[in-house]
Amino acid sequence: MRRGSRPYFHLPAYMTMGIVMLAVGCNSSSTQPVHPAPVVPTKSPLPYSAQIRLMESAAYMVEPGATLRPVSNLRNSVTETNAAPILSGQAWNKAILEHVSARQTFRRVVTEGPADVAVRLRLFVFIDPGVESKFRDAYVAEAEAVLQDFHNGSTLATYVGFGKALGSEARDSREDDEGPIDLSVQRALNDLLGKIENDKRTLP
Repeated sequence: MRRGSRPYFHLPAYMTMGIVMLAVGCNSSSTQPVHPAPVVPTKSPLPYSAQIRLMESAAYMVEPGATLRPVSNLRNSVTETNAAPILSGQAWNKAILEHVSARQTFRRVVTEGPADVAVRLRLFVFIDPGVESKFRDAYVAEAEAVLQDFHNGSTLATYVGFGKALGSEARDSREDDEGPIDLSVQRALNDLLGKIENDKRTLP
Protein backbone atom coordinates (compact mmCIF):
# COMPACT_ATOMS: atom_id res chain seq x y z
CA MET A 1 0.00 0.00 0.00
CA ARG A 2 1.43 3.39 -0.94
CA ARG A 3 1.55 6.28 1.48
CA GLY A 4 -1.55 8.38 1.05
CA SER A 5 -3.78 5.47 0.12
CA ARG A 6 -6.74 4.69 2.34
CA PRO A 7 -6.40 1.33 4.09
CA TYR A 8 -9.34 -0.48 5.61
CA PHE A 9 -8.34 -3.70 7.32
CA HIS A 10 -8.47 -5.23 10.76
CA LEU A 11 -5.82 -4.34 13.28
CA PRO A 12 -3.95 -6.91 15.28
CA ALA A 13 -5.24 -7.16 18.78
CA TYR A 14 -2.67 -7.44 21.49
CA MET A 15 -2.68 -6.59 25.12
CA THR A 16 -3.90 -5.03 28.12
CA MET A 17 -6.79 -4.25 30.53
CA GLY A 18 -9.75 -6.48 31.28
CA ILE A 19 -12.90 -6.63 29.22
CA VAL A 20 -16.08 -8.56 28.84
CA MET A 21 -17.55 -7.21 25.62
CA LEU A 22 -16.47 -5.06 22.69
CA ALA A 23 -18.82 -2.85 20.76
CA VAL A 24 -16.82 -3.01 17.53
CA GLY A 25 -17.53 -5.83 15.06
CA CYS A 26 -14.83 -7.69 13.18
CA ASN A 27 -14.32 -9.91 10.20
CA SER A 28 -12.71 -13.10 11.46
CA SER A 29 -11.13 -13.84 8.09
CA SER A 30 -8.89 -10.78 8.34
CA THR A 31 -8.25 -10.77 12.08
CA GLN A 32 -4.58 -10.62 12.99
CA PRO A 33 -3.03 -12.99 15.56
CA VAL A 34 -2.62 -11.87 19.15
CA HIS A 35 0.93 -11.05 20.22
CA PRO A 36 1.03 -11.37 24.02
CA ALA A 37 3.38 -9.07 25.91
CA PRO A 38 5.17 -9.87 29.17
CA VAL A 39 3.41 -8.28 32.13
CA VAL A 40 5.09 -7.17 35.34
CA PRO A 41 2.75 -7.31 38.37
CA THR A 42 2.06 -3.95 39.95
CA LYS A 43 3.55 -2.95 43.28
CA SER A 44 0.33 -1.09 44.12
CA PRO A 45 -2.57 -3.56 43.83
CA LEU A 46 -6.04 -2.33 44.69
CA PRO A 47 -8.10 -4.20 47.31
CA TYR A 48 -11.34 -4.37 45.33
CA SER A 49 -12.78 -6.35 42.48
CA ALA A 50 -13.59 -4.84 39.09
CA GLN A 51 -15.79 -5.65 36.13
CA ILE A 52 -14.14 -4.13 33.07
CA ARG A 53 -15.79 -3.53 29.72
CA LEU A 54 -14.48 -1.90 26.58
CA MET A 55 -17.33 0.28 25.38
CA GLU A 56 -15.73 1.77 22.27
CA SER A 57 -12.57 1.41 20.19
CA ALA A 58 -11.45 2.92 16.91
CA ALA A 59 -8.38 3.81 14.86
CA TYR A 60 -8.03 6.94 12.73
CA MET A 61 -5.65 8.65 10.37
CA VAL A 62 -4.81 12.23 11.40
CA GLU A 63 -3.43 15.21 9.52
CA PRO A 64 0.31 14.90 8.82
CA GLY A 65 2.30 16.51 11.63
CA ALA A 66 -0.60 16.54 14.11
CA THR A 67 1.34 14.64 16.76
CA LEU A 68 4.22 17.16 16.60
CA ARG A 69 2.11 20.14 17.65
CA PRO A 70 2.76 21.50 21.17
CA VAL A 71 -0.95 21.37 22.04
CA SER A 72 -2.71 18.75 20.02
CA ASN A 73 -6.28 17.51 20.16
CA LEU A 74 -5.96 14.61 17.75
CA ARG A 75 -9.73 14.22 17.40
CA ASN A 76 -9.78 17.62 15.71
CA SER A 77 -7.13 16.42 13.25
CA VAL A 78 -8.90 13.30 11.97
CA THR A 79 -8.75 13.30 8.18
CA GLU A 80 -11.28 10.53 7.58
CA THR A 81 -13.32 8.37 9.91
CA ASN A 82 -12.45 4.68 9.54
CA ALA A 83 -9.53 5.50 7.23
CA ALA A 84 -7.46 3.26 9.47
CA PRO A 85 -8.09 -0.32 10.58
CA ILE A 86 -10.68 -1.08 13.25
CA LEU A 87 -9.81 -3.05 16.36
CA SER A 88 -10.46 -6.78 16.42
CA GLY A 89 -13.04 -7.77 19.03
CA GLN A 90 -12.40 -11.35 20.15
CA ALA A 91 -8.62 -11.06 20.24
CA TRP A 92 -8.79 -7.84 22.29
CA ASN A 93 -11.19 -9.50 24.74
CA LYS A 94 -8.86 -12.37 25.47
CA ALA A 95 -5.56 -10.47 25.51
CA ILE A 96 -6.87 -7.60 27.61
CA LEU A 97 -8.36 -9.88 30.24
CA GLU A 98 -5.12 -11.83 30.48
CA HIS A 99 -3.08 -8.66 30.82
CA VAL A 100 -5.07 -7.02 33.58
CA SER A 101 -5.21 -10.30 35.50
CA ALA A 102 -1.43 -10.75 35.20
CA ARG A 103 -0.76 -7.15 36.23
CA GLN A 104 -2.94 -7.66 39.35
CA THR A 105 -4.22 -4.09 39.38
CA PHE A 106 -7.41 -5.28 41.09
CA ARG A 107 -7.96 -7.90 43.75
CA ARG A 108 -10.09 -9.78 41.25
CA VAL A 109 -11.30 -9.26 37.67
CA VAL A 110 -14.95 -10.22 37.30
CA THR A 111 -16.29 -11.38 33.96
CA GLU A 112 -19.83 -12.06 35.13
CA GLY A 113 -21.77 -11.08 38.22
CA PRO A 114 -21.29 -8.27 40.76
CA ALA A 115 -18.04 -6.48 41.60
CA ASP A 116 -16.95 -3.55 43.75
CA VAL A 117 -16.42 -1.22 40.78
CA ALA A 118 -17.27 -1.15 37.10
CA VAL A 119 -14.57 0.10 34.74
CA ARG A 120 -15.82 1.43 31.40
CA LEU A 121 -12.99 1.70 28.91
CA ARG A 122 -12.62 3.49 25.56
CA LEU A 123 -9.59 3.04 23.34
CA PHE A 124 -8.50 5.12 20.35
CA VAL A 125 -5.46 4.89 18.08
CA PHE A 126 -4.34 7.84 15.95
CA ILE A 127 -1.92 7.27 13.07
CA ASP A 128 0.06 10.29 11.91
CA PRO A 129 1.68 9.72 8.49
CA GLY A 130 4.31 12.39 9.11
CA VAL A 131 4.99 15.65 7.31
CA GLU A 132 6.99 14.05 4.50
CA SER A 133 7.66 10.48 3.42
CA LYS A 134 11.08 10.50 5.09
CA PHE A 135 9.44 10.82 8.51
CA ARG A 136 8.25 7.67 10.24
CA ASP A 137 4.57 7.25 11.08
CA ALA A 138 3.63 8.11 14.66
CA TYR A 139 1.09 5.94 16.46
CA VAL A 140 -0.61 7.54 19.46
CA ALA A 141 -2.98 5.49 21.62
CA GLU A 142 -5.40 7.05 24.08
CA ALA A 143 -7.12 4.92 26.72
CA GLU A 144 -9.98 6.44 28.72
CA ALA A 145 -11.53 4.83 31.79
CA VAL A 146 -14.50 5.71 33.97
CA LEU A 147 -14.71 3.98 37.35
CA GLN A 148 -18.28 3.59 38.55
CA ASP A 149 -19.95 2.21 41.64
CA PHE A 150 -21.09 -1.16 40.37
CA HIS A 151 -24.37 -1.08 42.29
CA ASN A 152 -25.70 2.42 41.57
CA GLY A 153 -23.70 3.44 38.50
CA SER A 154 -22.39 6.69 40.01
CA THR A 155 -19.02 7.89 38.69
CA LEU A 156 -16.18 7.56 41.18
CA ALA A 157 -13.22 8.70 39.06
CA THR A 158 -12.02 9.16 35.48
CA TYR A 159 -8.58 8.51 34.02
CA VAL A 160 -6.77 8.90 30.70
CA GLY A 161 -3.62 7.07 29.63
CA PHE A 162 -1.43 7.75 26.60
CA GLY A 163 1.14 5.79 24.66
CA LYS A 164 3.21 6.51 21.56
CA ALA A 165 5.33 4.47 19.18
CA LEU A 166 7.04 5.10 15.83
CA GLY A 167 6.52 3.01 12.73
CA SER A 168 8.62 2.29 9.69
CA GLU A 169 9.47 4.86 7.03
CA ALA A 170 7.34 3.03 4.47
CA ARG A 171 3.88 1.92 5.59
CA ASP A 172 3.27 -0.64 2.86
CA SER A 173 1.07 -3.30 4.48
CA ARG A 174 -1.04 -4.02 7.51
CA GLU A 175 1.91 -5.89 9.03
CA ASP A 176 3.70 -2.53 9.24
CA ASP A 177 0.97 -1.36 11.64
CA GLU A 178 1.10 -4.35 13.97
CA GLY A 179 4.21 -3.62 16.02
CA PRO A 180 3.75 0.13 16.62
CA ILE A 181 0.02 -0.22 17.33
CA ASP A 182 0.69 -3.02 19.77
CA LEU A 183 3.37 -0.98 21.53
CA SER A 184 1.43 2.30 21.65
CA VAL A 185 -1.68 0.60 23.06
CA GLN A 186 0.35 -1.33 25.60
CA ARG A 187 1.97 1.90 26.80
CA ALA A 188 -1.37 3.72 26.95
CA LEU A 189 -3.07 1.02 28.98
CA ASN A 190 -0.11 0.62 31.32
CA ASP A 191 -0.14 4.39 31.82
CA LEU A 192 -3.86 4.22 32.54
CA LEU A 193 -3.54 1.32 34.98
CA GLY A 194 -0.67 3.04 36.76
CA LYS A 195 -2.80 6.14 37.33
CA ILE A 196 -5.63 4.03 38.71
CA GLU A 197 -3.27 2.13 41.02
CA ASN A 198 -1.66 5.30 42.36
CA ASP A 199 -4.86 7.24 42.96
CA LYS A 200 -5.03 7.95 46.68
CA ARG A 201 -8.77 8.59 46.74
CA THR A 202 -10.84 6.18 48.80
CA LEU A 203 -12.86 3.86 46.58
CA PRO A 204 -15.25 1.08 47.58
